[in-house]
Amino acid sequence: MIKLNTLIEIARTFFKTPLLGVLLIIFTVSLLNIPVLETLWRHSFDDGTYSHAYLIPIISLYLFYILQSAGKITFRTQLSIPATAIFILSCLALYITSNAQISLGYWCSVLAVLVTSINMLYKFNKYIVFPSLFFIFILPVWGILNSTLQAISVNAVKFLMSYTGIPTYVEGNFVTIPAGVFQIAGGCSGLRYFIVSLAISSIFTFLHIKSTKKALMFFSIAIVGALVTNWIRITALILIGEYTDMQSSLMDDHNTFGWYLFIPFMIILFWWGNKLADVDVLTPCKIEKTKAIPNLYIVMFLLSALTLSSTSLQSLLHKPINEISTQIQLDKTSPTIYMYSSVKSVPLNSNKTIYQIFSFSAQDLDEKPSYFGNDILPEGYKTIKTETKNGWNLTYARLNKNKAVILHKYEIDNITYTDIRNFKLARLKKALFNIKNTKLHWVYLTCDSNCESTIEDFFNSQESN
Repeated sequence: MIKLNTLIEIARTFFKTPLLGVLLIIFTVSLLNIPVLETLWRHSFDDGTYSHAYLIPIISLYLFYILQSAGKITFRTQLSIPATAIFILSCLALYITSNAQISLGYWCSVLAVLVTSINMLYKFNKYIVFPSLFFIFILPVWGILNSTLQAISVNAVKFLMSYTGIPTYVEGNFVTIPAGVFQIAGGCSGLRYFIVSLAISSIFTFLHIKSTKKALMFFSIAIVGALVTNWIRITALILIGEYTDMQSSLMDDHNTFGWYLFIPFMIILFWWGNKLADVDVLTPCKIEKTKAIPNLYIVMFLLSALTLSSTSLQSLLHKPINEISTQIQLDKTSPTIYMYSSVKSVPLNSNKTIYQIFSFSAQDLDEKPSYFGNDILPEGYKTIKTETKNGWNLTYARLNKNKAVILHKYEIDNITYTDIRNFKLARLKKALFNIKNTKLHWVYLTCDSNCESTIEDFFNSQESN
């Protein structure tokens, strides 16, 4: 009993400083959701587009430090029903989406859990929301904008090149000039400048701009300026390539060049922002005196709910279904599939047909048939057309003169799906019952001449079995 009281006293002492309480919440949420952190490391911290991710936690804690110094963050003295309800919903969403392995779902849910955990412990006000939500710039959810920004960049560069006098031909995302061909790839979309500009401008607005009109104006200039900077970067690189006959070192390493253009823009932006400033969040405010420590019952409830929704705990308790399967050596005539737990070959009568079943035990949140890096086509094959037939997705493909039909479908709980959305919806429903083991059925059919007859022969053989 003495040891328990000692631990409680240590915890209370630790919580006496609001910033340390926030730090403890961040540490606890992170520790209890290591599987989610692994996916963030894989898709955010380890990705050039999100190279700013390392700074986000430091900036967020610094903003909380500012609020603490200004007396704008205080502990709750009693449980808040609305805050508790939102917190429980966030924990439930994390439990379901992580069980269903829905990436966007558990990334947003873990952020919601973090934000609502802080809201559970501290009195809600307009100031504590932003430092909590600032973690959204770590999440790799911004990629949804990449293709749109890429298309805009292509059109913008085409427009700018029309004023240079250099013969330019644009097809798709390829720009052809006399000196050579440039590809405006996904990395040239300007997404990294867009994210950084949005993050930095949001910090400035939080600290110094109160007027909604001024804030929107500042955000608009920041975003448009970031995109225009990227368009100028691409156009300048094309011009440099033309005038140096593609021999400039910038043709191989042009990322740094973009920052040389972007940083001066940000300096000008903040110079202008200082003229818009109408508030200083550092100004101390008078707050009513409350207990310097949080309510013990709130802390205990908070830790209990975080533990129950923990993805780390789910990972430890999850036991994959042990299936007797034949491990096979994959060759070049196989799909590119990541993080499967096992693969077996289904025996068929025809030696021109390959039937493989990939099993996924969901030990890793990325261990699933719908992982974005998976490619059902063997290396080198190009898609001719696709269709759905007899409960299978059919992809007609070609490699040089070789024609083939690739069939695939998804399975969970002995039910198969062809539509990826329906498959994800099924995973969400099964997640409520902790069913997460999935499969990918993959078939390769060689077409000598008539693909249709080959497909019908396969379907007939499956019906006979």
